[in-house]
Amino acid sequence: MKVLPRRRRAVLLNSLLGVVLLAGGGLAYATVNADATPSGRSGQTRTATVAKGTVLATVSGSGTLASPTDAGVDFVTGGTLTSVKVEVGDTVKKGQVLAKVSTTDAQAKVDAAEAALNTAEAALTKAQAGEEVTTTIPGSSTGSGSASGSAGGRVGAGQSGGQNAGQTTPQPTTTTTVKVDASQVAQAEQQVTDAQNSLSDAQDALAGTVLKAPVGGTVASVGGKVGDTVSGTGSSSSGSGQGGSGGSGSSSSSSSSSSTPSGFVVITNPSGMQVDASFSESDALKIKKGQAASVTLNAQSDTQLNAKVLSISSLPTSSGSGSGSGSNAGSAVQYAAKLQITSDTSALRTGMSATVSVVTGEADNALYVPTNAVSGTGASRTATVVKDDGSTERRTVQVGIEGDSSVQVTSGLSAGEKVELTSTTTSGSNGFPSGAFPGAGGFGGGAGFGGAGFGGGGRNFGGGARR
Repeated sequence: MKVLPRRRRAVLLNSLLGVVLLAGGGLAYATVNADATPSGRSGQTRTATVAKGTVLATVSGSGTLASPTDAGVDFVTGGTLTSVKVEVGDTVKKGQVLAKVSTTDAQAKVDAAEAALNTAEAALTKAQAGEEVTTTIPGSSTGSGSASGSAGGRVGAGQSGGQNAGQTTPQPTTTTTVKVDASQVAQAEQQVTDAQNSLSDAQDALAGTVLKAPVGGTVASVGGKVGDTVSGTGSSSSGSGQGGSGGSGSSSSSSSSSSTPSGFVVITNPSGMQVDASFSESDALKIKKGQAASVTLNAQSDTQLNAKVLSISSLPTSSGSGSGSGSNAGSAVQYAAKLQITSDTSALRTGMSATVSVVTGEADNALYVPTNAVSGTGASRTATVVKDDGSTERRTVQVGIEGDSSVQVTSGLSAGEKVELTSTTTSGSNGFPSGAFPGAGGFGGGAGFGGAGFGGGGRNFGGGARR
């Protein structure tokens, strides 16, 4: 017998191995294909039963927790710290004194402003009193001709006597009046107003040397110690967090639900915690005020909180890569929404990240089937009903709310009927992607029969018998 060369023997062995692998692969293909092929035979078609229940449609976004009562508070008047009454972790009440700075300069300015006001008021009083003005009017003489003599005509002495009787002595008239200069009064009034404003500012600055809690909560940070010099804001905020019981707004505070507050003292309060979230443009169009939502903390995935939508912005907030549900996950445009957490918030902290799911549609006590039991788009779809004898019937069905994994059926199906499910991962009639045998792309390309085997789906074939 002629012995084959070693190289030809190796080629022959490889060929035989290929035949065996092809035979095994063909058998596996035939088996899987037979199980996945839809038919009227019982047990060979994936089905679902038409049921009754609640169908929810949701959209998702991401956000962070923030409390509208968190606040960062600063001194209105800067200076040297003479007292710091709180530490991190302390619980404080609204209006409670937190710290103080030296009042020496501020008190001196109040004293000077009070003196200036007294001077201005005195000047106004004088201007309003006016000046006395005396006016003298010269007198005028008057006479009568009745003493001019008798009617019979006494000429001599009679005429002389008549002339003397008609002469009198003139007397001057003196009048005293008060003259008020209107322009001087107006000027004095303005000086009083200016002095009053200066005094009010000085008094505010003096009050601003005392820092008070604008809200109740827990002290999260303190920005200095006794002896340190701190700056002031120069003005007192009139926000809702100012003053409080026992205070008149002697500090400047800033609170924001969209950012972490900052200040000499920062106070946090989980009461009334909210979520500032972002949604893709398509999802944002479905969100409305008052809709129910759930909030899942990223740090505690097993913790789910109830919430409701407070508002949805009509202006975009970003143009970066977005997050959202379904095909909207890669949307570039984001819109901001604010949600109120209605569950217990006592253990929550500002800034925690969360995933938000908003219920945009709900159908209670509704007929529903899995989403992959219907085909088509719009309100009118088609479904394949599988009867008890294994035969099938194609029907037109009307759908309502489209949930995340199920769809409401408003007509065309009855409770208890079975419908055929289509695979969400296959498009060929044999149950494999594109109808191709798994690993068909694994032949050729220099891969051989070993290594990765028959494509991505046939990794167990070959098992490293590379030649």
